[in-house]
Amino acid sequence: MATLAVADIGGSPRERGRQHGRQLKALVRERDRRWRAEIESFMSMPSDRFIGQFLAETRFVAAIERHAPDLLDEVRGIAEGAELPYEAVLAAQFMDEEWWYSVGLKRRQAEETPHHCSAVASLRPGGGALLAQNMDLARWSDGLQALLRIRDVAPGIDAVMLTMAGMIGLCGVNSAGVGFTVNTLGDLESATDGVPVAFISRILLAQSSFDEASRVLRQVRHASGQNYVLSDGRQIADFECSGDHATAFVPSGAAPGCLWHTNHALANPNRGKPSESDASARARHNTRQRMSALDRRLQGRSGPFDQAVLRDALTSQDDPDNPVSVTTENADRRQSGFFTFASVMWDIGSEITAHVAPGAPSAFEHQTFRLARRAPTRAVAE
Repeated sequence: MATLAVADIGGSPRERGRQHGRQLKALVRERDRRWRAEIESFMSMPSDRFIGQFLAETRFVAAIERHAPDLLDEVRGIAEGAELPYEAVLAAQFMDEEWWYSVGLKRRQAEETPHHCSAVASLRPGGGALLAQNMDLARWSDGLQALLRIRDVAPGIDAVMLTMAGMIGLCGVNSAGVGFTVNTLGDLESATDGVPVAFISRILLAQSSFDEASRVLRQVRHASGQNYVLSDGRQIADFECSGDHATAFVPSGAAPGCLWHTNHALANPNRGKPSESDASARARHNTRQRMSALDRRLQGRSGPFDQAVLRDALTSQDDPDNPVSVTTENADRRQSGFFTFASVMWDIGSEITAHVAPGAPSAFEHQTFRLARRAPTRAVAE
């Protein structure tokens, strides 16, 4: 049964990475081994060849250098701490991007990859917010669940972040009260010169307000279609992002301040050409079935939602072939290839509380991590 590894990191970007690589060394190296095996099985080519081609044919690094060069130093530190080649650790950060790039090489559509993530969020009366999601990833990633506790992710801001060992992060919340969840939108256009999802996530984690974070989503060029639910406890919004588009979305029948989403775009018009394959049809059916399960529980329901409402939605298994909460047993029975890697709930109030389950919330209890609020430190001109 999966457990949640925890790494406490801080200092310079390079040192943060080294601490990550050292503390989670066995898991980071195991992640590298499994990922390479998956590449070689799917692509029928040596993993080093694929990694070199992937990096050479995309311009992600140039985009990161413009927006967050410090994070490249952190990746170098992870490679050093885990004693792995930098290029492999770098390419492993581009999880969403590797999905659509690799299926493109196989002459298939990105939307055929069966992404399964579900998110629910709500503002609370008098201030505060709850953001929750099931993070569904490839079945081979089970056992690599980790939480990063990051000191000074930005001056005066600490953070907690769900990740897969060896990655700089997936989704998180910080001590300024900014939290977010992420859902892949494989039907939106991708961009080989955009900023990859993991790096956008870390840029968001360094912001001190909703306005700052939402500005990032509107201004950056996105490498992958992605849905971000974002809040600072005062404002909340859902943004469907792709390329140079960041389109706000509100579910039909949602109470004010309440949001939910799965893995198909509902507002952003920047769509790719849909595939007519059976695999693509199954992926479209799956995300719509999960959205329908959320709609049945949440449409027309008076807000705000409390933790019990969010947990009920994310543990649902109305359709056993398309559940919101995907256990390993369910994934294996259906041979879907994806399962609920982790389930998180960010409780943003006078204190920040992170609830994290290392698997499907219908099968795993959440562990609780507390984060004291801190006022961001701003440089003062002399």
